[in-house]
Amino acid sequence: MISRPLIAIDIGTSSVKIAEVIGSGSKRKLKTLGLELLPANTVVNGEVVDAHQVLKTIRKLIHSLGIKVKGRRVALSMAGLSVIYKRVSLLPDEETDLGEQVFEEAKQQFHHDMSDMYFRFQEIPSKFSEGAEKTFLIVAGRIDVIEQYIELMHGLKMKVGVIDTDAFSLFNVFNFTYPMKESLILLANVGATSTQVIISYEGEYLFSREFFIGGTHITKKIAEDLSIDVNNAEGLKISASSGDGAIAKKVLPSIQTVNDQINAEIRQTIDFFLEHENIGSFSELNYAFMSGGGSLTLDLPSSLSAELKCPVQIINPFQKIDPRPTKIDTEYLLSHGAIYAVSVGLGLRKVKHA
Repeated sequence: MISRPLIAIDIGTSSVKIAEVIGSGSKRKLKTLGLELLPANTVVNGEVVDAHQVLKTIRKLIHSLGIKVKGRRVALSMAGLSVIYKRVSLLPDEETDLGEQVFEEAKQQFHHDMSDMYFRFQEIPSKFSEGAEKTFLIVAGRIDVIEQYIELMHGLKMKVGVIDTDAFSLFNVFNFTYPMKESLILLANVGATSTQVIISYEGEYLFSREFFIGGTHITKKIAEDLSIDVNNAEGLKISASSGDGAIAKKVLPSIQTVNDQINAEIRQTIDFFLEHENIGSFSELNYAFMSGGGSLTLDLPSSLSAELKCPVQIINPFQKIDPRPTKIDTEYLLSHGAIYAVSVGLGLRKVKHA
């Protein structure tokens, strides 16, 4: 049976993004790509508040992209308070089932009632394992939220093939696009209301954290400082970030206030990792990469580079994917590609008989 690409649907706080990536291995092509804005408070901290509006928005986007949904499977992504994940290393106990041992470790690490969570784990190869020690990626997602997402897809006459996280979707597209040797890398996905941070080394996931500051907080700060509504503030933020110097002078103090908060949280994340995680013998970060709509905000990448004292680059998820089948303007992909990093990372996933 020929595998059909997953329809990657990234349901964010401010928009829904869809991507279809065809091909295999290093030969990938972008089949469809699109974005549709969501009204405020439709999705909050990864939970769908208004399912009807989300369905309406996805249907509109699917129709505009000309996607035929019959018999198709989707890849979805979770973020926010509904999902938790962590890397753990342990020495297997021959007298205890390995799955039970990992589950007990997850209960200690997550501090949640695991009866409310779907739990999965996977052993990952590690350059930092010692002796007989094994390293695992453990992930848990709230059952009610996952089932809500599945029901949404059923409402669209589609089935779910993959449920991922924003962080690991970003990690997936980064490793596909930027294989880097002997470098400690930080990835930061700056969304509307939260930022996911991942630290990795040579394609190995080491540490992650999510904090709840993003692009919406910048908009609200502009609105507050200038006594204007959030719609006007969003327009000013976009104009300033797109190169309008006159507007930039007007809103930069507000933008920089929140940029500094984001940078400080990212700085704290890398400092905590270096001081407390006891993985390897790292002393400094080599490179940082950013994605998400918030990463395009005026001065955020340059100010983060100054904070971390290392190069900061905006991710281009299409660098190794041929976008020509979509006929999307190349300039748009270059300037706005970072917005689609999670959806493209989802689109790179495979499932049998999808």
